[in-house]
Amino acid sequence: MILIKNGTIITPQEVFQGDILIDEDKIKQVSKEPIKTVTGVKEIDATGKVVLPGLICAHHHLYSTFARGMNLGGEPAKNFPETLEKLWWRLDKALQPEDLYWSSIPPLVDAVRMGVTTIIDHHESQGYQKGSLDEIAKAVKKVGLRASLCLGVSDRYDKGIEGIKECERFLKKFKKSPNNKLHTMVGLHASFTVNDITLNNAVALAKENGVGIHVHCAEDISDQEETVQKHGKRVIKRLHDAGALGEKSIAVHCIHLDEEEMELLKTSNTNVVHNSESNMNNAVGWSNVIEMNKRGILVGLGSDGMSSNMWREMRVAYLISHHATKDPRVGFMEAINFLFKNNPIIAKRIFGQELGIIREGAAADLIVMDYLPPTPLHQNTVLGHILFGLLDAHVETTIAGGDLLYHKGKFKKLDIEEIKQKSQEKAVKLWQRI
Repeated sequence: MILIKNGTIITPQEVFQGDILIDEDKIKQVSKEPIKTVTGVKEIDATGKVVLPGLICAHHHLYSTFARGMNLGGEPAKNFPETLEKLWWRLDKALQPEDLYWSSIPPLVDAVRMGVTTIIDHHESQGYQKGSLDEIAKAVKKVGLRASLCLGVSDRYDKGIEGIKECERFLKKFKKSPNNKLHTMVGLHASFTVNDITLNNAVALAKENGVGIHVHCAEDISDQEETVQKHGKRVIKRLHDAGALGEKSIAVHCIHLDEEEMELLKTSNTNVVHNSESNMNNAVGWSNVIEMNKRGILVGLGSDGMSSNMWREMRVAYLISHHATKDPRVGFMEAINFLFKNNPIIAKRIFGQELGIIREGAAADLIVMDYLPPTPLHQNTVLGHILFGLLDAHVETTIAGGDLLYHKGKFKKLDIEEIKQKSQEKAVKLWQRI
């Protein structure tokens, strides 16, 4: 058991001084009155600190880590299709088993340091698919946070059948040995790289196992153009007609959509995940999440592998909304709600449990932050502190599923020097192969 004492608790719907008692993997008690200490309970003094629910990243690419600093030479990519061909597809084709483990550990470590306790990951490794999800699962278990994993199946190297088999194998393994911190979905890369046979097989597999589809949608206009050319339908319409949409599915990016596609996302209750930093980095455009939000589409936030910093994703989502709409009145509440309200709803749909929320009976995913509020911090001011202060504050403690992963700058089970050495060693060898 863990007792967090005398912290400023931000739910963030409410702000109050209090204690939180954790029993195994659940929040047992949240109290505005002091909770009596019991023998054998580990106490964390949060006096002068703030306590928040662990953050959720609704779309990550742990495999992308080794692209950091990589120089492939040649002319820089001038558009997104060239970025895929010159960088990402070369990288994911060259990945080997140990690369997956050692490229996953650093962003997971960063996540814990930044208060992220749940990640919904989307993996790509066309050169090594069979068994690939086991390597990432091993890394997740080592670091100790919570994750939903999937392989992004693609036919770009005629490996769609192999990819479906890996998804099926991991689903069976997950069912045989369930883990309350691990989950799996059926992944697809994108409509333009998936043929009808693979799409239909993926949907059938997902429905058979009661999980959703995790897929990039209209990230670039080329996805729409190729999908219409090959299949006679736009991206969301094609996925809808195949049965791939729904409340357990995740449609990532959703930048180049028309009116019909937005309506299909709404009526199917599909989760949309906005990745503001990545969209800007790839120069693919702005996803009109303000309009989606008005229409009642559930929009969450992911990082798309750019980083594990969901605080920054929230702020960039807020800022780009101002820039794209030329209206300083929009984006404030939306960006905060995407992270603190909608991501927990998406996570509950995916994992089947209460995550990212401070409530008795919810998962014990909590963070303690060292934050000096320069102005009064209470219910009427908390959102301003979240967007303009807390994102720069230091995470002192991270707890996931009742496990104390990180406290006062130290990890409970990890050798950070070994991680740095091994990941750098594997990265250099990968670069040489490419």
